[in-house]
Amino acid sequence: MEQRKIAGIGNIYANEALWRAQIDPSRPGASVTLEEAASLRSSIVAVLSEAIAARGTSFRDYRDARGERGGFVEKLDAYGRGGLPCHRCGSKLIATHAIDGRATVLCVKCQH
Repeated sequence: MEQRKIAGIGNIYANEALWRAQIDPSRPGASVTLEEAASLRSSIVAVLSEAIAARGTSFRDYRDARGERGGFVEKLDAYGRGGLPCHRCGSKLIATHAIDGRATVLCVKCQH
C-alpha cells in the first residue's frame, strides 16, 4: 500500500491488485518474494487494463471524459467490499484503515 516505490496506482487498484496476487497489504515490500512480485506486477497490469477498458471506477460522482460513469466498480473483488464474502474462498473480507491510514480491504485467509 505504501507508494514510495510505485506511485499513482491509487487505493482502489492497489487493493484489487494485492487481492489478485494474494499478498497481504500489511506486509513490508522487502518480504515479497520474486515470484510474488511477478504475480503482483501481472495483477497491477491486469487491473489497470480492465479499469481503463471499463472507463474507471465510479462510486459517487466520478465521470470519464465523455461524462459517463466508470463500470469497473462492478468488477471489484476487494475494495469497498469489507464485511462481504471473498469471491475466492467465501471468508468475510476485512476492512481497515490501519495500513497507511488508507481504506484497505483484504481476505485474511487468501492473502499472505
